[in-house]
Amino acid sequence: MFERRALERIEINHHALLHVDGIRGCHPCWVVNIHDDGAMLHSGTHHTAAFKFDLSLDGFKTTKHCRVIWRNGNTCGVEFAGAPH
Repeated sequence: MFERRALERIEINHHALLHVDGIRGCHPCWVVNIHDDGAMLHSGTHHTAAFKFDLSLDGFKTTKHCRVIWRNGNTCGVEFAGAPH
């Protein structure tokens, strides 16, 4: 079994935007830390309740497709699409 907690994380505390299919607009969040396979996000809104969404750190010039793998209140851990399971 692959242990994700062993991955080195880079703390960035960077503002980002997420887009959820079926919900109009883009919604702000904070990327607390990031690594090659995923990230920890925090949001003051309910949009982190979605299980899949697109995340952008650069105003949607580029995006990462995300899938939530854990959640604690408005903080969640996401896996980037294509990351190993």
